[in-house]
Amino acid sequence: MISLQIKVTKNMMNALLASECFDAFLLEEAAVTTFNTFHIDGHIVKDFYTSEELLEQTCAFSLWRDVRPFCFQLIKGKKTPVSFKVVLHAPDGLVEKIAADPECGVAANLIRALALNIRYDNGHVVCVTGCAYSTFLMDKSAEKLWDAYVRRMLSGLNIDFEEL
Repeated sequence: MISLQIKVTKNMMNALLASECFDAFLLEEAAVTTFNTFHIDGHIVKDFYTSEELLEQTCAFSLWRDVRPFCFQLIKGKKTPVSFKVVLHAPDGLVEKIAADPECGVAANLIRALALNIRYDNGHVVCVTGCAYSTFLMDKSAEKLWDAYVRRMLSGLNIDFEEL
């Protein structure tokens, strides 16, 4: 787990809300506080879908790309939000890619989630990584590879950060 302080808030906000950079990620939850606090539960509500549509659903969470426009509408405007929180999970393909790395000693089926928590508060954005396993493991190689991936991803998006 690492905690990264984003140096230029605007760059992170643009990447998260106004571009497709994070669209492949899955949304566990989001909370935006402006004049009210808006909570979004990213869990798929199966009762909403037909049985045919459910066959197409392969994940328990919504894609960020499907919820991003709603969050953007809540945040955009002349006044900045009081705070917001977005909890994203790596898509299955990325989890499998990290697990397939020769340096990883953890099978993909044991990785329950590779999470990225993005929090905005008091004008600052902090990103915190997390790794959850389906069982107790001493091996932290998947977590270290996930941390390295997030650092590379943010750097590739020209988002400067410092580790806290």
